[in-house]
Amino acid sequence: MLAASAVAALFERAWPVPLLALGSVAVLLVTHRGDYTPRGAFGAANAVTATRLAIALALGLAPTGTPGPLMAAGLVLVWSLDGIDGWIARRDGLASAFGATFDMETDALVVLVADLQLWQRGRFGAWVLISGLLRYTYVLALALRPAPAGHVSRSRFGRAAFLALIVGLTAGFAWQGTAGTILAMVGAVAVAVSFARSFLWSYRRTS
Repeated sequence: MLAASAVAALFERAWPVPLLALGSVAVLLVTHRGDYTPRGAFGAANAVTATRLAIALALGLAPTGTPGPLMAAGLVLVWSLDGIDGWIARRDGLASAFGATFDMETDALVVLVADLQLWQRGRFGAWVLISGLLRYTYVLALALRPAPAGHVSRSRFGRAAFLALIVGLTAGFAWQGTAGTILAMVGAVAVAVSFARSFLWSYRRTS
């Protein structure tokens, strides 16, 4: 995903990211067949996540001339569905490691494609891409150099930062003025601080 983001930035087109994401998800589905839920079936919760993923892919492939309010509406729909999949999984006893990963990676993709689309519109500098790249950088760092504390679960501050990012990205599309830019920047900074905390916590026992 980091490589796809570099290609997207080089050619100033978002499409390499959703296309690679689609291939990655296909591999994920094949390699975890039978482990989607405790019962083995794909399940309604994962179907909701798949719907969110499809919307994220559509947002990433949308032409740069797509009206901002329409893009914002797409993000609102994605975020509105977020949490419903988890609620269904818990209600029906369908929670699984696959479902948690599927949901988390979908969240990461939504943020990245939103960042790329905002950047391509020319109102935001390259800084707007940071929030979308942090998740993949964090995972890569842990893969290359395993940390004593391992992967850190999202804290209360992390959840608040992610909410600020959601609001900021949506506002960036919905409002063309300074207010939208400021809200997007606040969200990006909040998430950057959250990931910095996660890095420090993961490696806190490193000598």
